[in-house]
Amino acid sequence: MIIAIAAILLLLIITSLPLIIFSTVRVTVIMEHSSTVEELQIAVRALFGLVVYETTIPLIELFEEGEETVKKKKKEKGLKGETRELVQVLKKAFRARKSFLFFLKRVRFKNVQWETNFGAGNAASTAVFAEIVMNAKVAIFTLLSHYSNLHTIPQLIVTPIYENKTIQTYMKCMITFKLGHAMIAVIKLMKSQKKLQEA
Repeated sequence: MIIAIAAILLLLIITSLPLIIFSTVRVTVIMEHSSTVEELQIAVRALFGLVVYETTIPLIELFEEGEETVKKKKKEKGLKGETRELVQVLKKAFRARKSFLFFLKRVRFKNVQWETNFGAGNAASTAVFAEIVMNAKVAIFTLLSHYSNLHTIPQLIVTPIYENKTIQTYMKCMITFKLGHAMIAVIKLMKSQKKLQEA
């Protein structure tokens, strides 16, 4: 009886494994920075909706934690330690590029929206900087479309605010990928990092 149950469970696992590997993971990211809201929202749906994860991260806390970490490392390691650590980070990033590009090629971007309201205090400066911001957005998504699957025309908007100094931004996008592709990318990354440690 026990053997029969174990055999049935094993069969279920084997038959469901391809479904799990080829299941789609959907990630929705919303970032908003304004005078009233400063937060990053992330929502993840996987395994046909059986796994749902949502979180909201205040941007202020995110930046403060990053600044504290940098200051702490500066105190602990000094300039030589920082340089050595930077070299190690660059080596790891160089090693990870293949696995990252492999994964990025299989990511699909959908419903991309990026709006920015910008004001520099005077009309001339506002017009110049607004043009720079718009060109930067176009360059980012041109590069992204080359290395990934951009399945939508991004809504890129820059609104000049001539009356006062301000910067407000709202970004929303959805990315989807196969769970199996993410697993392969992680395995490739682990192999590359292992080679770096052995070198």
